[in-house]
Amino acid sequence: MDGAIEPIIARGERFVIEGFGFGTAPGKVRFPRIGGGTVDVTVADSDWTSFTIATAVPDSAIAGRTSLTVATAGGVSLSAVIHILPPPSFNPSTFTWTARTPYPGAPAGVALAAAEFPDATGLRATLYTAGGAEPMQMTPDSGVYVAHTIVAGAGSIGNWARQRDVTDATRSHVLPAPRAFAAAAVATRYNSRFSGTALYVIGGIDATGRARASVFNANVTADSVSGTFALVEPLPTPVAGAIAVVRRGRIYVIGGTDMLGHPQQTVYMGRIGSDGHIDGWYAEPMLPGPRAYGSGLVRDSRAVTIGGVADSVPPGGGLDAGTSRLVTGDTAAVSLLSGFFIGAWGSGPTLLPVGRSQFALLDLGNTALAVGGMYAGASTNSAETLAATVSADSVGPFAGPVGGNRIADQMCLTQPAGTLVGPAGAVWRDADGTPHGLVVGGLDLNTQTRRSCAWGF
Repeated sequence: MDGAIEPIIARGERFVIEGFGFGTAPGKVRFPRIGGGTVDVTVADSDWTSFTIATAVPDSAIAGRTSLTVATAGGVSLSAVIHILPPPSFNPSTFTWTARTPYPGAPAGVALAAAEFPDATGLRATLYTAGGAEPMQMTPDSGVYVAHTIVAGAGSIGNWARQRDVTDATRSHVLPAPRAFAAAAVATRYNSRFSGTALYVIGGIDATGRARASVFNANVTADSVSGTFALVEPLPTPVAGAIAVVRRGRIYVIGGTDMLGHPQQTVYMGRIGSDGHIDGWYAEPMLPGPRAYGSGLVRDSRAVTIGGVADSVPPGGGLDAGTSRLVTGDTAAVSLLSGFFIGAWGSGPTLLPVGRSQFALLDLGNTALAVGGMYAGASTNSAETLAATVSADSVGPFAGPVGGNRIADQMCLTQPAGTLVGPAGAVWRDADGTPHGLVVGGLDLNTQTRRSCAWGF
């Protein structure tokens, strides 16, 4: 369901059930109801086939770990485990940034991913980072760190633990080669077909400053990296600074720069298989124009890109105020059933008030935040955090600044945080559906020095 073995889905969210023997005549999907009993969801003829059922979690469905039942028109009933959350609710006007545990690794171009794990205490999350670079030379690093979120801790996190780093490659739990400006993804039974848990580090620049096509994979747990990193199915072409999104057990890699720093139009999609490998990288319709060091979203049936650069840039995107940055958001239709693109990209509307690149994007369900980055006015933090309303497949224009305070006005260890360029971002949810966000690392635009800290809400 939803591309996973035991998916975590919010009320009101659409998802797909895959299987065999559903029959061609529509049946019903049954959920346990708040207060007792069950609630049946009637599925439209067009959403019911012998192999797939597209439906949504009703508002009256009970939250937590439960089972849904597919009742076919032929009288057959099939049940499966699902984790249901209340719908996310986030107010961009009232949130405040709070300093979190400082990040001890190389802070620029960190690959960051969060994984959610339901347990008896509710819903907890683990944060994984890989690689990164030291400003301003942008020398890549191979370090891998793990931190745990605090259940019911209002978005707070524990200490970052560097994973085993020894010269014996068969025992080391860091990257076998340095990487920066790579993408990270975590596969679990809750977001993929893989029954284990694995961390992927995709693309990025190597020690020579050139983009690579490599994909590293290691087994992990909710507590640590438990295995060595190994190469798995590589991307068709080298990329760094790509837009990477994980959705329904699939990894989308959009744009990015090639080995010479030229932004690309390429789009790839790979499905995480039951063995933890990538079931091949599929070339999808190309972007209308080159794009790198931006961000994006994949919703129910649409992919959206946001910002970035189209001109050649140094590793990390550079700090040249004269570089032209993108304000637009290209869009393309994606199949809810297969995850493949089902149409060409179209040049979308202007989503940003001014061109912006090298920012962290936090997808909070009903809201998306763009944090930090390079834009006109960045040196004065005139628009540090922008917010856009997200509704179904629609992303509204970003506006702001938003929030009750600024990261720039806080301290990073003994220095002012300043203007963050190139931070990494991740989000997770509490069992009550409350979303939390975190931005990690980056560098200060004005002093051009490292910022090895983290801030969240």
